[in-house]
Amino acid sequence: MIGKIYLNFDLEEFDIPCEYGHYLKEEEQIQVSNEGAEALLELLQKKALKVTFFTTASFALKKTELLKTILASGHEIASHGLSHNPIGKDEELPLSKKILEDICSVQILGYRSPRFRAVNYQSLICSGYKYNSSINPTWLPGRYNYLSLPRKIFCEQGLVQIPISTTPLFRIPLCWLTFKNIPLSLFKTFSLWTLQEKGYLNIFFHPWEFTNIQKYPIPKVAKAIDGLVLLQRLEVYISWLQSLEVRFCTLNDVIQKERPVE
Repeated sequence: MIGKIYLNFDLEEFDIPCEYGHYLKEEEQIQVSNEGAEALLELLQKKALKVTFFTTASFALKKTELLKTILASGHEIASHGLSHNPIGKDEELPLSKKILEDICSVQILGYRSPRFRAVNYQSLICSGYKYNSSINPTWLPGRYNYLSLPRKIFCEQGLVQIPISTTPLFRIPLCWLTFKNIPLSLFKTFSLWTLQEKGYLNIFFHPWEFTNIQKYPIPKVAKAIDGLVLLQRLEVYISWLQSLEVRFCTLNDVIQKERPVE
């Protein structure tokens, strides 16, 4: 075995059209994500994988049965805030955790901020979180610049930090945007390069990507590949990773079974 794969998904409202001036009712936002999640769960079951779903409380309250199905399948639920358009205050950290715990009847250990916004680490600790995966240590113009932050798992103020994987040297992010906008062969090369260096990959997608979103006025890079075609590409990628004899884990495995790098 050459490493571990932490595959995870941000289960949130499909609100990206709203960012570009196209209003969607909340019901439609929820339904798009729900359809993608159902297709995704079939693939995960087929490949016998356990993954982490970072879920907004807003989505969870609308789709409680889906959350229970996710848990029954052995996946981890972590917090993605109250909604994908959060209030931006520390009060949301314990509240989103409590809502998810009430729905799921399990302890929520992890947090990822919507759109990778900066989050107060002490507030996370006080809210009872054990790990944070809100760092994408790259530069995304118009969003964030985290080039100065570590690329490896580390601890800060007693909180385990699990950044999204980026390649050595150029910090190319191994995430949904890259996956659908470069040749799969190149994404595999970047993955192997990073896996051999760090011993693990932390890669994320969104369930809403795995349904048909071509009709929505969002940037082409966000819908370059979607639905069944994207699902098939993900299956090919997963099969390739499995051929490397890696182990797929949920993110809470980092804090429960590994000693984080200081």
